Amino acid sequence: MEDSFDAFNFDDRKLVIGIDFGTTFTGVAWAETRRPDHISVIEAWPSHIGAREGISSVKVPTELRYTKTPNADGETVEWGFQIPSLVDRYQWFKLGLDESNPLVSTKSWGDKTPEQLTELYLSSIYKHIMYTLDQKLGSALLRTIPMEFSLTVPAIWTEAAKDKTLKAWKKASGGAKEQVISLVSEPEAAAIYAIHGLDPHGLHVGDSFVLCDAGGGTVDLISYKIIALTPILQVEEVTTGTGGPCGSTFLNRRFADFLTRKLGREQGWDDEVLQEAVERFDSIVKKQYSPTIDGTSGYVIPVPGLSNNSALNVRRGKITISPEEMHFIFEPLILKVIKYVQDQISACGDTEVRAVLLVGGFGQNSYLKERLRDALKSVEVLQPPNAWTAVVRGAVMMGLSRTKALKTVDVVSRKARRHYGIELSEPFNAEKHDKSKRYWCSRDCEYRARAMVWFLTKGSTLEEDKPIPIKFYQDFRVSAGRPNMLSINVWVNAEDTSAPVHRNSDTKTLAKLKANLSAVPQVDLDWTIIKRKDGYEYYCLDGVIEATYSSAETTYVLSVMGKKYDTVNAEYAY
Repeated sequence: MEDSFDAFNFDDRKLVIGIDFGTTFTGVAWAETRRPDHISVIEAWPSHIGAREGISSVKVPTELRYTKTPNADGETVEWGFQIPSLVDRYQWFKLGLDESNPLVSTKSWGDKTPEQLTELYLSSIYKHIMYTLDQKLGSALLRTIPMEFSLTVPAIWTEAAKDKTLKAWKKASGGAKEQVISLVSEPEAAAIYAIHGLDPHGLHVGDSFVLCDAGGGTVDLISYKIIALTPILQVEEVTTGTGGPCGSTFLNRRFADFLTRKLGREQGWDDEVLQEAVERFDSIVKKQYSPTIDGTSGYVIPVPGLSNNSALNVRRGKITISPEEMHFIFEPLILKVIKYVQDQISACGDTEVRAVLLVGGFGQNSYLKERLRDALKSVEVLQPPNAWTAVVRGAVMMGLSRTKALKTVDVVSRKARRHYGIELSEPFNAEKHDKSKRYWCSRDCEYRARAMVWFLTKGSTLEEDKPIPIKFYQDFRVSAGRPNMLSINVWVNAEDTSAPVHRNSDTKTLAKLKANLSAVPQVDLDWTIIKRKDGYEYYCLDGVIEATYSSAETTYVLSVMGKKYDTVNAEYAY
């Protein structure tokens, strides 16, 4: 295998690895820039019997288990398919990275934090990636060829949750400084892959479609409009992306709650019985469920050890759940997804929505597709090929597209999901400011008010890689010495339709931006000195922070006195 690569020049080659770190399952795919049309999905995973490649699957369970090492004081870790059936394990810890998720307050991970579990799990994923690539490409090439990683995150996540994921991956992969890592939006990655595979003859400039990525933890939706077909397919976001925590994990939870209420007082009922029942529901029933199939009398679930009870439909260690009961479990989440899709279509306005592309684990559910088709009538509902791996395949394509010659689909603009701004002190204006916000400023000998300056409003257009300037000024009293650090809070508001004038309860700290001013020459600082009305001299720093937004990341550059300083660190709080 290694010899076949000897004739190539390493300088223009790189490997792009996509990681779809999911709530219930994780997928990995990779491609080489020399063969961008050949995306390989890792399908061989370690098994619980010790085989390094013992299980074949396009995804691996996002699960961890600690086990005591024989004749040792430490612990070993099992992950994915290594974990035997019906034993305790850590699950759904990805959801714990986003503190706004409703499951976080009810879920406990014992003495571990979601960040620790994520780092440990991703460390296992990273080691298996390197092992697989070594087997496929050879160690000689692997030591030489540059690698870039595209790590997917839900678009509805907070910046803090995305940042936790990025930091966990950096630790898991050894934290190599030269490693190129990009965060990409899960629905955007899925859209890139899905629309690339659509029949180009069925697409027209001006057409729109909704991408619905229904995964294990979250359902993410984005609407796109086609603006060009050649030389590459170009799309733009039509509306603000939406979604929520209503993925298939919540079906498992509803099923577990239902069964516990029904059988929880029966003799022999325990956590092991519940776990086996949930496993059957998750692996078989959930995927096959469809009340539209004639003749379905019920769904059989194992509940070993429970006595026969005709009133509860328990017989020979199995319970038969009626179609009506299963409908009760499914219906709330099905209705949520339908509502999200309908709202996306409505938000597209006069633009005709030709199709809904349904991807993700939950997106494979045939009943969800049936219900969407019934609800949407004239809009076509499609499940593209490889719908379960659409996100990770798209993540690889997005990584490849960073080499412009390999770009096949381009998202030229996106819509802001929130209001973004900073808070500044302004001269009080009775027509603009709330009187309760007025205060006397002794430095300037005038009434002033603290007000929001929004540099990005909800629903506004974000052009790809185009910096957005955030203008500001800060005073530092000269007598206090040279300023060495500048910090500014960036605020975010996701709830209000119109951006508020003043910070309110829905306006939250997104991040604290810190800039090291030690690189600013003293002579430049001296030019900023102004004597204020209070008689003191101040360094009055007028500057701009440039925020550049990509698929799921934001980078900041500070400009002071017309000079740029790449010294801004973002500490995310939301």
